[in-house]
Amino acid sequence: MKSKSYHKKTNKRYGLQTIDEKVSNLLSPIFNSSKKEFIIINNLVKNWPQIVGEKYAKFCSPKMVSFDKKNHNIKLTIAVFNSATGFFIENNSEIIIERIATKYGFKSVKKIIIKQEPKEINLNLSSKKLPQELSNKIDKKLENIENKELSATLKKLAEEIYQ
Repeated sequence: MKSKSYHKKTNKRYGLQTIDEKVSNLLSPIFNSSKKEFIIINNLVKNWPQIVGEKYAKFCSPKMVSFDKKNHNIKLTIAVFNSATGFFIENNSEIIIERIATKYGFKSVKKIIIKQEPKEINLNLSSKKLPQELSNKIDKKLENIENKELSATLKKLAEEIYQ
């Protein structure tokens, strides 16, 4: 009689991870649905600013996806944090569905459902300034980076980490 091993294999990587891997690792414990739904919502979260635009991405986010009985038609639920954004999403839902289809290569989302929810905004973070010495140290580390967009993004990240 062979003993069966019931231990789950984990594909946990140690060391440096890509941003995609980090986002997936952060989202997977809070997402209890099927792997298919997780992959879709994960991709939507990563590409959300390109789908709805930078301006509106701050005021809404993909909340969940649900499938019909045949698993073909997807309903996307979007959480909006103010009524103006809800109005924009409602009026531009076909454009958003097309942008999602462009990302996936086929028309995956058939319907958008809008849920208005409150969002807590911490206003104290933006008022904090880094000490000048630390800011200079960050600037010195980033001065050799040729790509200015990358440099600016890394600077923002460092400032948020040190706050």
